[in-house]
Amino acid sequence: MSLNSINKLLASDKFWKLISTTFISLYLSPLLITNGNFYVPIFDNLDSNVVWYKILAESGMIFAGNNEIIPNMLNGLPRSSYPGEFNIILWLYYFFTPIIAFVINEVAIHLVAFFSMFVFLKRYIVIKKNNSKNIFIYAGSLYFALMPYWSGAGLTIAILPLVTYSLINIKNRVDNSYDWLLLVLLPLYTSFIFFYLYYIILFGLYILYCTLKEKKLDYRLFTAILLMGIVFLLSEYRLVISMFLNDSYTSHREEFNIYFDRSLLESYRTSLVFFLDGHISHANALQGFYILPTIIIAMFLSLLKRRLTAKESILVYTLILLSFLVDIWAHVLTQLYTLPLFLLFALYLYFSRVKYRKFSLLLIFLIVLALYNGLTDCECIAILIEIFPIFKKLSLIRLSFILPFIYAILFVLSLNIISRKLHYANIFITFIILFQISISLFLSSYQSTPRSKYASFEQYYAPELFQSVTKTLNKPIENVKIISYGIEPAVALYNKFHTLDGYIVNYPLDYKYAFRDIIAPYLDNNTSLSSEQAVDIYDNWGSKVYILSTVSTLHFYKKDVKVNNPQFNTNAICKLGADYMFSSREIINPNTIQLKYINHFIGKKNSWDIYVYELDCL
Repeated sequence: MSLNSINKLLASDKFWKLISTTFISLYLSPLLITNGNFYVPIFDNLDSNVVWYKILAESGMIFAGNNEIIPNMLNGLPRSSYPGEFNIILWLYYFFTPIIAFVINEVAIHLVAFFSMFVFLKRYIVIKKNNSKNIFIYAGSLYFALMPYWSGAGLTIAILPLVTYSLINIKNRVDNSYDWLLLVLLPLYTSFIFFYLYYIILFGLYILYCTLKEKKLDYRLFTAILLMGIVFLLSEYRLVISMFLNDSYTSHREEFNIYFDRSLLESYRTSLVFFLDGHISHANALQGFYILPTIIIAMFLSLLKRRLTAKESILVYTLILLSFLVDIWAHVLTQLYTLPLFLLFALYLYFSRVKYRKFSLLLIFLIVLALYNGLTDCECIAILIEIFPIFKKLSLIRLSFILPFIYAILFVLSLNIISRKLHYANIFITFIILFQISISLFLSSYQSTPRSKYASFEQYYAPELFQSVTKTLNKPIENVKIISYGIEPAVALYNKFHTLDGYIVNYPLDYKYAFRDIIAPYLDNNTSLSSEQAVDIYDNWGSKVYILSTVSTLHFYKKDVKVNNPQFNTNAICKLGADYMFSSREIINPNTIQLKYINHFIGKKNSWDIYVYELDCL
């Protein structure tokens, strides 16, 4: 079979439907065929989101008033600290077990991502009909669908192409009732604070630009954005009330000091890392391996004024293959001058290649986005905190979470350029997308085998072990208050214990001060790097209210470790009303620090052992 025949075969719609179905199924298979024994990231997942939704779903207080107390975490938190009731993820946890709810949410995210991007690309990016149209659309949709989305945000990023599609429809006067319905229902399965607050602001700036340029306001588009903002604010009414209308509530976020603290050079390095890797846990487009090289190849090919011959094309493919074999891209993309050169190149293309202006404009936007990302941490603009105190509470970096969407569009535009300039492009594109899929599978958020910083529900939460703990205590769980040492509080919370500690993004500042007394012996000991890091985690951030004098994460956990000097203030623990301590480590001579040993529970090989101590408070 000739190269031309293979090239035509690879443009088949049926072929790419089969490829898409196969690899999406393979990607999701750990969730669907392992009977719940899949492994997922612990950070910002098992240690937080799963527990928040489970607590609220089981509390009987979903519709409670903002100030009513849900007693499970941090000695009781107001209802406003938890997600709102207009949230589909919450109702998944209400109607299903946590594992099933988690799986349904994840499957929905990736399926919606594929179809959302497919519709957007087909309507607004891959417009002209040619033999390679199918491969462009499927390649871009597959790439977008197999990104490692953050579970807690629901469809926030996954549905972004469809939201943009609807807004463009409205701008172009080709909208229908479904476009408006999407904007109204959007808050039910997406996050305002995580991204859409910033997206609405960004789109508002675009409307302002169009108004100044055309000297006329697009009332329909303005109405659409205004409608989005209103329905989001209504769905997040609890957050609005607690932040702006409740003078009696002061959030720990008021004392955030985690932004605007880096030098200009450090901020630039952050920009470069973001350009290459995205936001690792929340907006990772996996672009550094094959997507960025493909974009750069397209940039150079766009300079050509003619299509290369078949022989010339084969020579170019050979050079591309060699560039990957010798790993030249790692050297090219990680230099300090990478972003400035990239920006200059994109600007040159914008002014010299009108035909590819959409491509170059998105490149410029992407680079500016990366630079903006670093700038949000730069001490050079710290004055913004004084002028706009709300910036202490908000994470300006989240505007840059649009990055996966932009990279997917750029990838498709790059494939289009390559197809125009080279022969046998479908073969090249197929290999690139297959290599990218291999990266997606390897770095997937769902694994069927153990991996560092991942855990299964059973391994992390150890429900069988905690059933034994509950029987030993022989007390109603709701009457027992727990503090954890060397084990993340989410574990006890998942097993329905009430805790003094926890991980939450919004809680009263007064409690932060009270809990600090417990860990003051460690935080105020400035003789080690680890204690300095703990000060930064607690005093400057504070969302993880843990005993920080020992490692609490499962992937660093070792069994049979004994602790002689645990460095916490037992009197302060007693003052907050703790009854028991759950420790993953044996504490030597516990009676000297007002602890009474109760029992030792041995967990499975890769899970926790639990030492239970009773507080001997005076």
